[in-house]
This record gives sequence, structure tokens and C-alpha cells, in this order.
Amino acid sequence: MTLKLYRSPLFLAFLDFLIFNGAFFGMNYWKRGTFVLSPLYEKLLVILFLLWLIVSIVTKKFRFDFRRSYWDLFFLLARSTLYLVYCVAIGVVAFVLQRYSRVQVFGTCFLLFVGELLLFTLLFIMVRRDAAMQGANSGDIKSGASLQPERRHLLILSVTDFILVTGIFFIVHYCKRGTFTLSHNYEELLLIMYGLWLATALVTRKFYSGYRNYYYAIAQWVKAIIFMGATMAVLIFAFRMFYYSRLQVFSYLLVLLIAESIFYAFFYVHGVVKAGDSDIESADEVKQAILQAPLSFDLDIEDLRARLTRPIRTKLSAIMLDSPETFRFIDETVDLSHIIKAETSIINSSEMFYITNINEHPRRLFINTGRINDIRWINRYFLEVFKILLPGGYFVGRVHTTELYKKKFFKKYPKYLSHILYVINYVFMRVLPKLSLTKRLYFTVTKGKNRALSRAEVLGRLSFCGFRIIAERGIGDDIYFIAQKAKKISIDDDPSYGPLVTLDRVGLQGRVIAVYKFRTMHPYSEYLQDYVFELNELQPGGKIKDDFRVTTLGRFMRRTWIDELPMLYNWVRGELKLVGVRPLSHHYFSLYPEDLQALRLRVAPGLIPPFYADLPKTFDEICESERRYIHAYRKNPMVTQWRYFWRAMYNIIVKKARSA
Repeated sequence: MTLKLYRSPLFLAFLDFLIFNGAFFGMNYWKRGTFVLSPLYEKLLVILFLLWLIVSIVTKKFRFDFRRSYWDLFFLLARSTLYLVYCVAIGVVAFVLQRYSRVQVFGTCFLLFVGELLLFTLLFIMVRRDAAMQGANSGDIKSGASLQPERRHLLILSVTDFILVTGIFFIVHYCKRGTFTLSHNYEELLLIMYGLWLATALVTRKFYSGYRNYYYAIAQWVKAIIFMGATMAVLIFAFRMFYYSRLQVFSYLLVLLIAESIFYAFFYVHGVVKAGDSDIESADEVKQAILQAPLSFDLDIEDLRARLTRPIRTKLSAIMLDSPETFRFIDETVDLSHIIKAETSIINSSEMFYITNINEHPRRLFINTGRINDIRWINRYFLEVFKILLPGGYFVGRVHTTELYKKKFFKKYPKYLSHILYVINYVFMRVLPKLSLTKRLYFTVTKGKNRALSRAEVLGRLSFCGFRIIAERGIGDDIYFIAQKAKKISIDDDPSYGPLVTLDRVGLQGRVIAVYKFRTMHPYSEYLQDYVFELNELQPGGKIKDDFRVTTLGRFMRRTWIDELPMLYNWVRGELKLVGVRPLSHHYFSLYPEDLQALRLRVAPGLIPPFYADLPKTFDEICESERRYIHAYRKNPMVTQWRYFWRAMYNIIVKKARSA
């Protein structure tokens, strides 16, 4: 049997399943002297099997990378076993299944852990031996940097949290029993909660203040509460402490979690947590500065000027040795031989400071290798870049798009769990920042770091701020873009961002009307009309083919016309007719022949376009369809409206006609 088969997840799962069954039946024989299971323990076997399967999938036990350290393997197996024990105990306590033997349940989990440890250790030795024979380098695994919490923050958080743990316990006890006085049993419960609180705080490092935003920090607090509840369930099952009120225990933990979340949000928002912001030099640094040798003022000015006026290509190639593909992308798109070093700025930061403090010397190339996702005020940042660039200058940046993030997210977690987690992540990262009620809270908590940005939104913001998209390319986990300062900045003071959008359309006599629709595209997509039209051709029906600006929900809304419901308001106001030519943007209107443009200005646009009556395929056929409708309408308005309406209804209902 080959080593590759030994490392197969399915083969490992099969072996682990055998170990699991051996452990369960072995404990049954030791406890009852027989391998035959009673009906009660047949049900227990099924429950344990399902929990074993779920825990194995969640922890990715069978996909372990054996190039990692042995301690990583040990902790993975220990964590998997602990989760299994937690799940069983929570089930027993929640459904009062106290008839099951504690010895058999915990003994099965223990034997499973021992068996897995022996199996995976043997496999670990075989893999490492095979790697050594192939000359593999095992020194490429770097340990994470140690986390150093600030003592002052640790004291504030721990003391305040201890007060919450105590106070909420008494409040919940009062709500349950009408008194703050604790009985002997509940005095013991309070002491147990103290112990669990301390243990879980140490394990999860919940008081460490170096997390990059509130989202990551509060996750440790939630994890600590979950561990407290799961461990309490284990203790209740193991020591038969069913005399405690389950409602009181678990409602206490829920209220504690809510209180801790509010407290930590207040703590974080007010700027107490600022990890790594030390501004005091060490004594050694001060000594080194004091003992510096005198500086030489003998400078070669001509050499300095020559270096500043050399083409940036060679220098940029040396700077980007770690990312040669990025350099090739820039070099293939921009003529670097005609851009000198003095006209170039290269930074790796999301801070506005580095742009606003660039001197007034003109720039033709600005490169930021930091992610756009970490910029708080994106439009303001782009406008500052626009300001420092000469006309025709280039802006190079990168972004981790929501499309790439989604693919990586679903690879990271098991299939079904990933869908649940992604919905939660979607609400927090993409819905809350767009709602007026939660937008300010979201940015206060996250400081705009690691925000979710679609490809369409970033390119649309660039176009909104006066840039023309020259090129884009996926490199690694990001999309790199090159934009050119090539047009005027948009004068729109309030670009659409919420679920309801207002679109400028050409109306009767050329007047601009504001058409209301539900959003089907990513924010700022309306500013990419020219760019998308250049990339893609028109598909049958007159829509742009493979339009990446349309969201998944937007495609559904377009097929069902939900997105056009707000246009009924335009109809009520008299800006649109029931049947009429499609209301077009200025760019799309410019694509029409001049004679048809003149005809269109003589009639008001409508909710139901002639397209649904004639079902044209090509753009020319669409133009001819609208031309026929306008001529017929001007000769006999009422008959034309009536005839086109019922023809459209027949095609929509019977033939399932759709425009997108």
C-alpha cells in the first residue's frame, strides 16, 4: 500500500471509523461483559457516530498537513476529542438523558483519542521519513509571533469582566428565584463558574488587546462563553449535577455574553485598545543615536541628479523581487522606460498621511502595494491620488475582492458549515456597512479595515474619481489594477450605495429623469458603463454580455422584475408611460443611430418596452423595433399602446420572455 493511500482522507476516515467502533464496543464489553448492544445503547451508538462525523468534518481531522509540527497534530486530535465530549454532554444535559453510562461515554472518547493518536503518530513518522528520503526541507514552518498583552488593558478587562460574571449571576438568580441569597448548591455553582471563567479566559486569551479589530477580538469572548457552557454540561453529566436549573445556567451564560459584547464594544470604540502603538524608544536606541559618527557633507550632486532622472524600470524590478508577476503586469501595461524615478512614488500603506504629505513635485506613477480593503475613506483616498498625478499618470493598486474571498471562504470550511458561516459573514461584512442605521457603528468598530469590496465597486469608485481603467489582473489572492488619470471627477455628490438606487435616464424632450429601481448591481457600477461595454459585447435583448457588475440576487430580481417595482412611482408621476421605449442612460443612448435618437426624444419612455412585443435578438433589431413602435404610436397612440401591451403580456406569460 502506497504512502499516498495512507494519507487519503477517505482511507483515514475509514480507519478512524474502525477505531471509533472498537472503542465503543470495547467499553460496552468491559462494562457489561458482552458485545451485544441493548436498544438504549444502539441509539447512543448512532448519536455518537453522527457527532463523531460532524466533529471530524468541522476540525478537518482527515486533511491534516503532515508537514506541520507534531504538536499541531496532537492538539488537533485533542481538540477533536474535546469537541466530541462537549457535544455529547450538551445533548445529555439539554434532553436529560441521564440513563447513559458516564463510564461508557467518556471511556469511548478516551479510547478513541488514544487510538487516533497511535494511528496518526505512525503516519506522521512515515510521512517525515519519506520527506527526509526525498530531501524535503522541514524548516519552512515558522511559529507565530508571541502575543504580548498590555498589563493595564489586561487589568481593566479582567477586573471589569469579573464584576460582570458576579453581578449577572446574582441578577439571573434573582429573576429565577426572587432573591439574591444563594443556597449552598448555588454557592458551589458560583465557584464553579469562577473557575470556568478563569480557565476559559486563559485558554482563549480573551483579554489580549492586540487583535486588529473588534470582529476578531469579540470572537475570543464568544468562544470563551461557549467553552464555559460546554464544560459546564460535561460537569453536570459527569457528576450527575442535574439538580441545577438548566434554564438558569444557560440563560446566565447568554446574558453574560451580551453584557460582555456591549462592554468590550465600548472599550474598543473609545480607543483604549491600541496594540503595538508604543512611541518610546528603548535605551539602546537612544544610545545608538547619541554615538553616531559625524555625517559627511561631501555629496556628489550630479550623481544624485542622475539617479533621480533614471528610468524607474530597473529600480522597480529590484523592489518587486518578491512579486515578479506584479512587476511583469506593470511593465507590460505601462512604458516604464519613459517614467523617471523622481516622478514615481511607491508605498505600502492604507493611511492618507502618506499621500497628503507628498510634496507638490508632479508624479506620473503612483504604486500602493497595500490592499484597498484597509482604506477607511476610499473615495477621498482616490481623489488625493488623482490630485498628485499629472494628466495621463498611472495609479497601481490591489484589492482582495468579495468574489475571491468567497471562493477562499468555501475552501476553508466544510461544505455545509461554510454556507451557514458565510451568511453570518455576509450580513456583518456586506449588509451592515450599507445600512444607514448600522453603517456608523460598523466603521467605528472596524475602522474600515478588511472591508468587503467587490471588483465592480473598486473599479467604479476609480471611474467616479476621474480614472480610466487601463488593465486588471488576478495575482495570488488579489486583483491588481492600473488606472490612468484621464477624465474629470464626477460631480455626483451622493453616489448610490443602498438597496434603492436613483438612475439618470433620458426622458421626453431630452430631459433627465431620475428613475428609481432596486439595486441589482454592486455599488458604483453605474460609473463603469463605458469600461464594461468595451470589455464585453451585447447579448440578445440588448443587455451587456457577462456583466460582472450584476450581483447573484440582482440576476434573480431582474428575471422576476422585482428590481423595477419602484419605477411605478415614476409612472404615477407621469415621467414614464405604461408602454414605451426603454429609459436609457446617456451612454447607452449615444449608441443609437442619430435618427432614432431624435425620434426617441419625441416620446416618453415606458415601463414595458416594445422589446417584449417583438422579441428582437440583435442591437440593430432592437433599434428597428423601437423605430416601428414610435412611428405607430405617433400615428395612433391609443391603439398602439393597447396592441403592444397585450402582445408583450402574451410573450411574458406564455413564452416566458425575459430581457436579462
